[in-house]
Amino acid sequence: MAEHRSSAWPLTWVAVALIVYATLHPWSGWHWPDRQVFSWVLPKLHQEIVSDLVANILGYLPFGMILCLAWLRSGYSVTSAVLRTVLMGASMSYTLELIQYTVPGRVPSISDWVLNTLGTAWGTLAAVTIQALGVVDWWHRLRQKWFITQAGHGLALLWMWPLGLLFPPPLPLGEGQLLPHLRLGLVELTSGTPLQAWLLPEDPLRLWAAIHSAVVSSSWLPMVEALTVAAGMLAPLCLACALARPRTLRVALLSALVLLGMGVTALSTALNFGPEHALSWLTLPSSFGMLLGAMCGMLLVDRSRTACAALGVMVLLALIGLIHLAPPDPYYAQTLQAWEHGRFIRFHGLSRWFGVLWPYVALIWLLGRLTARDLTQVSDQGGT
Repeated sequence: MAEHRSSAWPLTWVAVALIVYATLHPWSGWHWPDRQVFSWVLPKLHQEIVSDLVANILGYLPFGMILCLAWLRSGYSVTSAVLRTVLMGASMSYTLELIQYTVPGRVPSISDWVLNTLGTAWGTLAAVTIQALGVVDWWHRLRQKWFITQAGHGLALLWMWPLGLLFPPPLPLGEGQLLPHLRLGLVELTSGTPLQAWLLPEDPLRLWAAIHSAVVSSSWLPMVEALTVAAGMLAPLCLACALARPRTLRVALLSALVLLGMGVTALSTALNFGPEHALSWLTLPSSFGMLLGAMCGMLLVDRSRTACAALGVMVLLALIGLIHLAPPDPYYAQTLQAWEHGRFIRFHGLSRWFGVLWPYVALIWLLGRLTARDLTQVSDQGGT
């Protein structure tokens, strides 16, 4: 068993979530299939689209590679890792194809299952090749030198942070706006019951609605936007400094994350509103917030990992509170409709939930780091 918990396992579950989300999209209109239609033996489509053929292979290839690497990092032999991965990929694909009988507009196909399994097998080939070239052992040695023990989930969170930004948040880098989604889901769940009236804004959310309206209609709005962007930028920087050991690595990670945040935000804006609007998010408040977050991040370079984790907890709490004060944006509402009606590839639809949930998962991880023995033992060493 590897001394360091591999980040391949949490990334594997991310890949599974992406595949399930895309396969069962649009996640509505579920119905029990007719006996004449349902068959345990998947049918063959009369006409295959080239783009679907490629998507079925490419959709499962990363899953096969990451899962196979996870098995290899867990101490399994090459043969065992490959067989386990292909079997799990084939089983998951077959199960999802059968479930598609219950989703309107989705058609199960034996060709899809074969191509998905083939994509998983290609992924295992890539993983075995990486293992044979010594890349896995090289990365393991670097992790022992560069990062704290049990850093796997933290590294996976850093990988998922830009993925959540692909779906444009209400404000640049402003992830974590969970309350509207949670309330809408609860209202739909309690439809036709007395609880539904209790969930309307005039009851339990009256105080929050009053604060929200006051902020939106006041001169404090630019400051709220700047602080939200600053917190959104500083949160992953705190996470990175709570993971990294060497001072030079911290500097490199902070620089890379700042550039990555700006680049992914520009890419997301360009995808949704056109390339000519790629930098339209760079207003005066957001520019100031980005600069403030980056400057505060550089102050973490020589701080202890305990201090970085503690500051990360406070920053994430501030981000969650501030993003719920974000003003309603008509362009954001149009973007939601465009994404939900399939304007973009279905894999990207799940990135909205990565962006919504990322601050909460990162908050839980950092709280765990504060109580972990391996972090407190080196709290006086800082970045050395």
